[in-house]
Amino acid sequence: MPKVSVIVPVYGVEKYIERCARSLFEQTLDDIEYLFIDDCTPDRSIEILQQVLEEYPQRKPQVIIHRMEKNSGQAAVRKWGMQNATGEYVIHCDSDDWVDADMYRAMYEKAKEDDTDLVICNYFVHDGTRLLKTMYVCNNSIADGFRNNFLLHESNWALWNKLFRRTSNDIIYPKGNMGEDIAICAQLILQCKKIAYVDNPFYYYYKNSDSISHNLTTDKILCNFNAIKDNTDIVLNVYSQIDNKRIKSGLLYIQYIVKVHLFPIIHRKEYRRLFLNTYPNLFSKMLFSLDIPCECKLKYIWALMGFYPRKID
Repeated sequence: MPKVSVIVPVYGVEKYIERCARSLFEQTLDDIEYLFIDDCTPDRSIEILQQVLEEYPQRKPQVIIHRMEKNSGQAAVRKWGMQNATGEYVIHCDSDDWVDADMYRAMYEKAKEDDTDLVICNYFVHDGTRLLKTMYVCNNSIADGFRNNFLLHESNWALWNKLFRRTSNDIIYPKGNMGEDIAICAQLILQCKKIAYVDNPFYYYYKNSDSISHNLTTDKILCNFNAIKDNTDIVLNVYSQIDNKRIKSGLLYIQYIVKVHLFPIIHRKEYRRLFLNTYPNLFSKMLFSLDIPCECKLKYIWALMGFYPRKID
C-alpha cells in the first residue's frame, strides 16, 4: 500500500502541467501513488505530462494516467480518483498549482506521529511570477473545534491542503462542478476523530487572472449557481441533525455563498425572484447570527437594493 495517493485532475492545463508534475515527481517522500485523471482534455496536457515523466523513470511505476470516457467535470474526476486510490492517505492537487518538495513527506510523517485522520497545511497564493500572500488556515487543531468552524470558512474549503486517511469513502459524491470540494471535504471532516496541523505553507495556489471567474456570462452564472446549490444541499442534508450553534451558523453561511452567485444578475426581475425563492427567510436568520460577518449582511442588503457593482445583462 502506498503511503500517499495524490489525485490530479487534468483538463486544459498545457501551460501549467509541467510545473505541477515536476513538483510532484520531486517529492522527498518516495512511496507515493499518482493518479492523473484526464478529463478528455482538448490540448497537449497529457503529452506534456508523459514527456516530463520520462525524466523521472523511478516514478513511472507509481503513476496512473486514466482517461475519462467523456468530459465529465471536476466532481466526477475527483470521485474516480477517490474510489481508485490505494494509498494509506489521500490528497488532491490541482494541475495548475504546484507543491513544495517536502509537502507530502512532512504531512505524512505528522499523520503517523500523531495517528491522525487529517493533516492540514498552510498555502501560498502566487500569480506565477510573484508571491501574493501567505494563507494560515487552521485556527483550531481539535477535531470538534475545527469542524465547528469549517463551514464558516475559518479554514479554506479546498481539498489540496488536506491529507485525509483513506477510508471506505462512504460519502455522497457531488455531481455539480462548483463547490464540489466543500461537499467532499465537509463530509470527510465529519469522519475525522483526530486532526493535526503543520504550520508550513507547502502548497502554491495559482491565482490566474484569466480564469473563467473574470469572464462570466448569464448562462455561466446560472450554471455555477445550480451546481453549487446542488452541492451545498448535500452538506445541508448531512449536517442537518447536528445540534451545534457554530455549525448551524455555518450552514447559514454556505447558503449565503450560494445566493452570492446570483448577485451580478439580481437586478433582472426573473433572477431576483430566483434569488428570493432560494433558501427563503435566510436573511432574517443570518441577521441574528453573531457568527455571520456584518460585511456579508451588508452585501446582501446592497444587492437587494441594486447596488451590486458587477451587473451582467
